[in-house]
Amino acid sequence: MNAPVAPTIVVVGSGLAGFGVLRELRRLSPEARLVMVTLEDGHFYSKPALSTALAKGKTSDTLVTTPAENMIANLKLDARIGREAEAIDRAGKALLTTGGPIQYDAVILATGAEPIRPAIGGDAAHRAISVNQLEHYDRFRKELPEGGRVLIMGAGLVGTEFANDLVTNGYKPIVVDMLSQPLAQLVPTAVGETVQESLRASGVDWHLGRKVEAIDYRHTERGYVATLDDGTRIEADIVLSAVGLRPNVKLAQEAGLVIGRGIKVNEFGQTSDPDIYAIGDCAEYPNGLAAYVTPIMAAARGIAPSALGTPTPIRFPPLSVQVKTTLCPINLLPPAAAIQGEWRKVESDVKGDKHLFVDHDNKIQGYVLTREKCEERMEMDRMVGEAA
Repeated sequence: MNAPVAPTIVVVGSGLAGFGVLRELRRLSPEARLVMVTLEDGHFYSKPALSTALAKGKTSDTLVTTPAENMIANLKLDARIGREAEAIDRAGKALLTTGGPIQYDAVILATGAEPIRPAIGGDAAHRAISVNQLEHYDRFRKELPEGGRVLIMGAGLVGTEFANDLVTNGYKPIVVDMLSQPLAQLVPTAVGETVQESLRASGVDWHLGRKVEAIDYRHTERGYVATLDDGTRIEADIVLSAVGLRPNVKLAQEAGLVIGRGIKVNEFGQTSDPDIYAIGDCAEYPNGLAAYVTPIMAAARGIAPSALGTPTPIRFPPLSVQVKTTLCPINLLPPAAAIQGEWRKVESDVKGDKHLFVDHDNKIQGYVLTREKCEERMEMDRMVGEAA
């Protein structure tokens, strides 16, 4: 009797999602052929660490926690480094790449997300840097002069963390955002105002409720001049774009898979083609996008066995987030976008604030903790998980 043939699983992407599911696949199946296709160098590093790397004295080299050759050896990968996944031949079950076609039993798309590039005028708008990969961070560090002025477009999670990282290391961040407070889509107004004031006291300059209309290059001491919609002109040595990310769905869309805000997947991580899965920033799970570390690792634990033939539902724990603003530490669990309710401040003292998001049935669906109250994160996660 012939032994069963080991399956070939192809993973597109080498970020946390790609390597996370590859680790799970190898743990479950020592014999499977695991093929990794990536345009990057294949090194393993923490992408969330990019926004706090200055404070830790990190370079693009020292951000790498495990070099590609070690990841390849440890996981016994057939690695296609520097190769682009060009198309999926669903009928022939082959991933078409710049290095040739790869036959598969299952494909897992871990294509991540792409920086949003807002429509901005001026002759230097294209030179704004979005730090979403090691090579972006490397360019950012090389172009950043000591003590320089940094224009940050965007006051969301990444923009606010960069502002904190820069100002605590001797740089001058100037943050512009169309919304009225930092972290506006994640926290109640009072917390946003506290973050704004904490960072302002250390030297962050805020221009909120404003929009960058043009970025021009000038051969002067400060190379860039940004013009806001109210006519304000801001000089800066470098421009950082942190206006958000958009799921990278191109490969899936061209393959005819169902797309929403991301690549739509079911409870097992399967796309509309049962032999193709999606994980991480590119995926839209039944409850929406989930672009943080915890959901990626949870998804990997469901998708890996499913791709190997044992359907396993993805079980997400409470998806709380640590905002890495040392000047005003925050832990939060944002409510799902579809949930209607309100934020309520339940505690405010010398240790910080606690806010709960309560839905119309008076059920707790989210929370925000600041300063020393961040220590209550695990207790709050349990409370929200039990209420779900």
